[in-house]
Amino acid sequence: MKKPAILTTLTAALLLPLAAPAQATPRLSAQSIIVNPVQTNLSAQVWVDRDPSGLQTPNYRVGERIRLYTQVNEDAYVYLFNVNPDGSVDQILPNRLSGTNFVRRGEIRAFPAAGDNFTFDVAGPYGLNKVLVVASRRALNLSEISSFQAGQPFATVKPTANSPQRLAQALSIVVNPVTPTPTQPAISQQDWVSDTASYNVAY
Repeated sequence: MKKPAILTTLTAALLLPLAAPAQATPRLSAQSIIVNPVQTNLSAQVWVDRDPSGLQTPNYRVGERIRLYTQVNEDAYVYLFNVNPDGSVDQILPNRLSGTNFVRRGEIRAFPAAGDNFTFDVAGPYGLNKVLVVASRRALNLSEISSFQAGQPFATVKPTANSPQRLAQALSIVVNPVTPTPTQPAISQQDWVSDTASYNVAY
């Protein structure tokens, strides 16, 4: 099954976690990326198939296939988002085709993986895309951000989170809710981290 458009990520380079008090709240960078202000031993990387370093911005043309990769240094739940040049957001993982979003320490996970019955095909709009990974030692409740429609393999990002700024704010609520509940517990600042990679949809 083909997904009609490739997911795009947040529109800014990741800032490395900065030392801060343990109770510091997640903050948004100037480019609307959620950043953990607390040092943590958990690390995550995300990259695209044309740039294993995750530091460059490779070009893809409309219609070409793209594969995303992520790796964590500890067992963790990973959440992938793509933010398009127009600011719209797609949720890549979790989805209903890739199985679990739990990734083992040191394992490199590809999306789609070999044998998956779908592809990510690059589509417009043209311009800079970014992929965001959030890795957490505990599963996150993404109900503030997205929901699965009946029969749909990919979650739909809610209008309240469908822009880089809104997605970052919603993720802040997810990892550090104002009022923790049994379904939305507070996540320790040492228990999550984020990373981004970029690619360009070229003419």
